[in-house]
Amino acid sequence: MKTPVQIVTVSPEESGQKLFAFLRARTGQHLPEALCMRVVRTGQVRIDGRRCKPFDRVLAGQTVRIPPLEIQNQAGPQKNTTSVSVERVFENSDMIALHKPSGLPVHGGSGWTDSLRDRLAALPWPTPFIPVPVHRLDRDTSGIVLCAKTHACVRAMHAQWQSVTKAYLCWVQGVWPWKSWHTLTSLLEKKKTTQGQRMVPGTGKTAITHVLPVASQADSTLLLVVLGTGRTHQIRVHLAQAGHAIYGDGKYGTPGSRLLLHATMLRWPGQSILCWPDWQAPYTITSALRQRVVHILDSAPTKEASHV
Repeated sequence: MKTPVQIVTVSPEESGQKLFAFLRARTGQHLPEALCMRVVRTGQVRIDGRRCKPFDRVLAGQTVRIPPLEIQNQAGPQKNTTSVSVERVFENSDMIALHKPSGLPVHGGSGWTDSLRDRLAALPWPTPFIPVPVHRLDRDTSGIVLCAKTHACVRAMHAQWQSVTKAYLCWVQGVWPWKSWHTLTSLLEKKKTTQGQRMVPGTGKTAITHVLPVASQADSTLLLVVLGTGRTHQIRVHLAQAGHAIYGDGKYGTPGSRLLLHATMLRWPGQSILCWPDWQAPYTITSALRQRVVHILDSAPTKEASHV
């Protein structure tokens, strides 16, 4: 399919993007990287009538010439755009926080016909800029995913992300032995094992996890977890190492119908966002448990307390 010549105006929400990213977004992410580079470097793309480079930044109000492009239909499974609903737990002019369900990847990939980004792209938005997730959650982890509604917000959140406090809820096997906040620390690295890629103790990066029991029943404990660092699978590995794997964790524990790990809170100066899991009995988070968790979070450890 060959597209016509387009003269488009950069919106305030897109201002500050690199031209390469701007072009891909405006062509629906279907523009091959090599073609994008070629049309810019051969002068077919112009900003305000002038030649430009792929990594120049576009500014609000500028006009961009997008030349005729031969865009191939994407091979592989068709995107699922029939089920685009996603719960919004917070929204303002700069950002939107979504409740990502368990089993839904944040970004699509080979073999995946649905993702959070696909659902965002399928929704109507008042500007050309489609909200962008500023962080990731594992596919099987549910909870808050924060998305920026402007490129300026993307950059601002990336700049301060390491200081954002992130709290999770999870049900684990067994009775957690510590009654107060307990910190788990180890060096984690990714290794290929007979069961596939795993995060394992080794000589990798320091991982710090703060853990507090909130409730218990039979041979299960509900834990509140605050990250001191943000390593891959950190919570799952640390709790499994402590002998209390998360329910439903087939990678580091015992497989189940669903991983009972939920990103519950994001907090930074001037903002706190909460999102509760929709777990069914006997793992339901009741209103009384919610009140208890909110009270605990008021004095929970922060990133600064982890000295990392």
